[in-house]
Amino acid sequence: MVRVISNMDAVTALYASAAVLLVIAGAVKVVRPATTAAMIEDLGAFAFGPITGTRLTLTLGVTEITLGIAALLSDLAALSVIVGVLYIAFSVAVWRAMSVGAESCGCFGRVDAPPTWLHVVGNLTLAVCSFVAVASRSPLEIMKDQPATGIGFVVMIGVLAGLELVFFTALPEALEARKPTRVEYS
Repeated sequence: MVRVISNMDAVTALYASAAVLLVIAGAVKVVRPATTAAMIEDLGAFAFGPITGTRLTLTLGVTEITLGIAALLSDLAALSVIVGVLYIAFSVAVWRAMSVGAESCGCFGRVDAPPTWLHVVGNLTLAVCSFVAVASRSPLEIMKDQPATGIGFVVMIGVLAGLELVFFTALPEALEARKPTRVEYS
């Protein structure tokens, strides 16, 4: 039986796209940990002796990859709660980065994506979608009910994740570039 995507299925698609973003961000942190490690050390939140910002970044990256893949491939509702909590933690970290004047959000390992309120709001939105997804079907359940084993649903998740990536990286960069520069006259 083929089902039409419902409103709750759309929330699940947003949750699944949040999981895809976790995999992407985690992979970047594992490959290029320096930017996120510097941001973590700048925040001063993690001074645990032998645990450096780089080690913490690598651990976070592997955790994001593992959680993202598990969220996409499992029917376990508790994973959506864990994803939501992680996105709330990201919101707090970005807010803290903004308050100390960090030049990078550390999300995707790029220096030129400054922390902004867009990051805070975006992370909180993905957290809410993840929490609401607890009451919905899992991505796998939705795919089973779709024609061609859910290719359309997978494409929708990919498009959403791509748009979210632009929202978290290119949009803050563009807004930062539009700010007028201060000219000092001597």
